[in-house]
Amino acid sequence: MQLSVVIPVYNGADFITKSYHSILNQQLEDFEILYVDNNSADASVECIEKLCLKDSRVQLLKQPKQGAAPARNLGIEKATGKYVYVFDVDDEIYPGALHKMIAVLEDNPEVEAVFGKMVKSYKGIAETLKPTDETNKVIFKEKPYWGVHWFSSLKNVVGPPAFLYRKEVFEKIGVYNEDLRIGQDTALDIKLGMTSNVAFLDTYVYLYFKHQGSTIQQTKRNENMIFYTWVRLVKEHLPFYTIHKTPIEFNKILVGQIYSSMGKLIFYTKGFSERITKYKEIMLEIKPLMLPLYLRIYLWLLILFPFSYVLKFYVYYLVPFYRNNFIK
Repeated sequence: MQLSVVIPVYNGADFITKSYHSILNQQLEDFEILYVDNNSADASVECIEKLCLKDSRVQLLKQPKQGAAPARNLGIEKATGKYVYVFDVDDEIYPGALHKMIAVLEDNPEVEAVFGKMVKSYKGIAETLKPTDETNKVIFKEKPYWGVHWFSSLKNVVGPPAFLYRKEVFEKIGVYNEDLRIGQDTALDIKLGMTSNVAFLDTYVYLYFKHQGSTIQQTKRNENMIFYTWVRLVKEHLPFYTIHKTPIEFNKILVGQIYSSMGKLIFYTKGFSERITKYKEIMLEIKPLMLPLYLRIYLWLLILFPFSYVLKFYVYYLVPFYRNNFIK
């Protein structure tokens, strides 16, 4: 088997048929599609079962543990393809994109994954003007270039359907962190970029369909994202730092993001006693980092006076001063 396409599904009945045809339209010859239902309450399972009956290349898997990470991980575990493509059921792939990415991995056996560009739109591919700035060139950078690049800003991050992986790379870097409710893809790809040979294909691979029913849009609407960012930092990137020899660029980003996030977590925690409790919790979570005394004192000031100007001084002046002058 050349390619396994893993598609997690949670209440995605409206997108099943479109996702299936998005793969078929790639004109691939040797592939399987693994739909992983994640406790859908709509007609998703029925839609997938109909596809299984008419196309033997389609399989239905069921993951009772809720979350995108467990669903993707089950698909990766069951995949039999040489290459793995993790697709989101509500997105679309540009014609020929998978052929181009497969060709990169076929022509460059030392490359462990390849990624391309994405387009974000509230409409589908047929109704969205595709940008004209792609060159179709393959760009190689020495690791950990891409890991640092993605870690430095979420604006640099592209979603899972922008990537094509060799199956064996997951044995090296592990799979999606199931402790993270969102941001598992960002965490995995930063780890990939830090440790593996990754190529960039200057081609638009897929369209990310922005709609109000998506998990990420619902989360952004209902909850403060800093609490999810914090979990990714302390459950993924900090452990990575403790067991790998990381470059100074990574260390500066990590310390800057963790220390800045500490101030934000305290600021967004309501109630004086609750802020004290939150401070004690995050101090335990950041080990083995040693928070300097003046930042500790300032965080206590923020506990006492949770005003926006107090937070801004901490985030934009105190933390950058420490990061730029004391991280070696």
